[in-house]
Amino acid sequence: MIFRTSVSALALCLLAACSQGSDIASPGVSNPGTPPNNGGGGGNGGGGSTAECPTGFTEGDPVGGFTTCNLSGTYLADLTLPYVAGVAYAIDGRVDIGVDLGATGTASGGTAATLTVEPGVTVFGRSGADYIVVNRGSEIDADGTASNPIIFTSANDLVRRAADPDDFGGDNIGEWGGLVLLGRAPINRCRNAATPGTVDCDNVIEGVSNPDAIYGGADAADSSGTLRYVSLRFSGFAIGNGNELNGISLGGVGSGTTIDYVQVHNSSDDGIEFFGGTVNAKHLVLTGNDDDSLDTDNGLKSNIQYVVVKQRELSGDNMVEASSVAGVLPASDAKVSNFTFIGNATGNAFRLNTGTVGTYVNGVVNNLSECFRWEDSAGNGTAGYQAGADPAFASVLFDCAAGLATTNSDTAAAAASVAANANNTTTTDNTLAASYFPGPNEAAVTPFNTASLGSFFEPTTYIGAFGPQETESENWASGWTFGLFPTPSCPTPATADSGITIDGKKVCRISGTITDDVRLTRGNYYEVVGRLNVGVDVGADGNAADGDPASLTIEAGVTVFGGSGLDYIVVNRGSQIFANGTKQNPVTLTSEADVTDTQVNADEAIGEWGGLVILGRAPINRCRNAATAATINCDNVVEGVSNPDAVYGGITADDNSGSLRYMVLKHSGFALAPGNELNGISLAGVGSGTTIDYVQVHNSSDDGIEFFGGTVNGKHLVLTGNDDDSLDTDNGYNGSLQYIIVKQRSLGGDNMVEASSVAGVVPASNAKVSNFTFIGNSSGNAIRLNTGTIGTYVNGVINNLSECFRWEDSAGNGVAGYQAGVDPSFGSVLFDCAAGLATASSDAAAASASVAADANNSTGTANTLTSTFVNGPAETAVTPYDVTGLSSDLEPVDYIGAVKDTTDTWWQGWSCGLEASDPC
Repeated sequence: MIFRTSVSALALCLLAACSQGSDIASPGVSNPGTPPNNGGGGGNGGGGSTAECPTGFTEGDPVGGFTTCNLSGTYLADLTLPYVAGVAYAIDGRVDIGVDLGATGTASGGTAATLTVEPGVTVFGRSGADYIVVNRGSEIDADGTASNPIIFTSANDLVRRAADPDDFGGDNIGEWGGLVLLGRAPINRCRNAATPGTVDCDNVIEGVSNPDAIYGGADAADSSGTLRYVSLRFSGFAIGNGNELNGISLGGVGSGTTIDYVQVHNSSDDGIEFFGGTVNAKHLVLTGNDDDSLDTDNGLKSNIQYVVVKQRELSGDNMVEASSVAGVLPASDAKVSNFTFIGNATGNAFRLNTGTVGTYVNGVVNNLSECFRWEDSAGNGTAGYQAGADPAFASVLFDCAAGLATTNSDTAAAAASVAANANNTTTTDNTLAASYFPGPNEAAVTPFNTASLGSFFEPTTYIGAFGPQETESENWASGWTFGLFPTPSCPTPATADSGITIDGKKVCRISGTITDDVRLTRGNYYEVVGRLNVGVDVGADGNAADGDPASLTIEAGVTVFGGSGLDYIVVNRGSQIFANGTKQNPVTLTSEADVTDTQVNADEAIGEWGGLVILGRAPINRCRNAATAATINCDNVVEGVSNPDAVYGGITADDNSGSLRYMVLKHSGFALAPGNELNGISLAGVGSGTTIDYVQVHNSSDDGIEFFGGTVNGKHLVLTGNDDDSLDTDNGYNGSLQYIIVKQRSLGGDNMVEASSVAGVVPASNAKVSNFTFIGNSSGNAIRLNTGTIGTYVNGVINNLSECFRWEDSAGNGVAGYQAGVDPSFGSVLFDCAAGLATASSDAAAASASVAADANNSTGTANTLTSTFVNGPAETAVTPYDVTGLSSDLEPVDYIGAVKDTTDTWWQGWSCGLEASDPC
């Protein structure tokens, strides 16, 4: 049964179990009622705690199942908050740690104290009037661990999570005060007539009064203690407009302070605001904050690395606000590397305000509003960008839906700053997976060398807060943060939860026809049930009456599977697929048996699901009706699909059907009838606007990739174990292909290339193929040249146990005997075929003449390939063919074969089955 239900009917269908779907057994609910570890302090649900307060603490009213132990007033001696299961510490009003020692540490009446908070401790406030101030000369030692973070939160949060451990607070903000650290490092905004940056320059911190809390001095190395593995939630309080407590306020805090692995979630004001100082920070997570996520002010000189910002859906101002005092030194000059900013439409990624410099490198910005609000007074205060005196950006991918800058910005300065580094981009969409993790577009940005910014910065080979090896469950923010990685849900309405899990991941089912853009996010498995149509055919001209285009995006690292040959994907004309993986996290399309590890013999497993069909509007030369080839009326029905037929062809040579990058497709293929079969990937009338790069097809029961006409190009193709032809070009295909590895199974495979077309019809099939390495068995030929095909094959290595050619009389111009320019041609190819040059049924004279036409072809030299497909001395000795005159879509090369030498590892890390250590 082939499914053709629409998306609107899909949910009902799945809930009623009307699809055949997967036969994987559901494991049921594991440990029902046990809350997950969301970084949280050891509450025991809604019941009362039997825990007792440590000696010296007064017990208060229980909250959210915790015994509460009160903190209040001013602490003049060191205080430790021990971890006791079931105990939380309640802030009662303003809690001061120590009394201000002044800028010199000698203020009369000043007293130093240290607040030590043990790993796993929960501290909470009941209202905005409850907050902690660590005064100058005193310290906080809140040194948690990834498995036992320290939690600063609200009473309401504890109550919510006692009722529901998965309650991340929604839009709740401002439920208690926050945390204020005050230090003696230099600032540039003085409350009195003092010289900025001197011992006499101090100021009053925002949000605190009665008495005022003072910060600033001249001790750049001052220490206010440690915040490590700290999650602070639901804070913020306004004394007046613009005078508010943030999540964490850092006033004049010095570089002796450690801030590492710190989250601020749902503050009613800023997440973290730096008021001057020299403190550095790493691993910041700023989520759901209502004003600015990261605010740098008053002459901050700081280094910051690894920052995640995620705004709430309906609130949040700027993700960075950077400001200072115009023309005063030290200027605010934060250096920020490796950031990922996810914003909404309520604010800008960067508001660059008065007198701020700053350097921002290795970043990804995904924002629904503008990237910049760039004030004329930013930087040196002179309109127009000046390198070295204004904010600078390098290796940043800016993807801002509303454009580069707001209308009231110094747009020229913003544009100049972005243009000043060649690795910045404002024209590339982000391809972040699971919201935060790098996809192919991020991986394509050359990272900035952070060593040039100073020794604080760790060297990185990527942009963004997370590296390519990190996943949702294995990354520096997992385990201790709050609500950053919610349990993945099935994207609606296109997919539905099957109630099944594999390896702990939810299985989402998708079928029918999707007519809206759908994104398959990382963290789930996706099961294709029946025929999945992406969009409805828009026709050759894009105006079909019932046409409805859509796109299917498959994030890096996602696995999609089918359970049988009836489960496959069809991307119809006018629609697009974006299966964009990375080298470390490829997209995988495979079978249920592969995913569940139930294959009897994985090495020989073929035809376990359907495959991928992409249909475009580029020219073809085989028409189903009496139309002229390569005209708008020339279309055809693709193989392997029926009820209804899937149609391709048109006249849009640069048609764009999307992108396949770092994608592996395995164990596919299905036969409706002999000669009418689903391949691994069928590309029918696909245009040159489509990207095919770093793609593998493994163990298809039919062809690996078949090109039915069209003009699409391809690079870095790996075709392994396919049962019919590995690469099949047909129906007037005119495209360029480069870097191709073909390796047949020992027990299967026909030709490594089959090239054919319609005799005497223009455009002829005329592929241009460079840099290929073909490793074949004795079951087929390296290249079968069939009716009406031309083609140019250069810079290749063929190692085959059977003949190199099956050269039909009808190949090329259809006249027996090779004719240069109208028959297939070869240049700089090392032919090593154990059974000879051509089969007995071939036009052997044409084959020999074609090979002899280029002096750099060889049929008498044994290959010296190592590790199956890596060039050795014989290959290195061949003079390569100059492809510059062959096609502008081919890269110039100085070697033959797909893999130059042992240092050339383009195939490694994402493909499978090419070396024993990496099975499929």
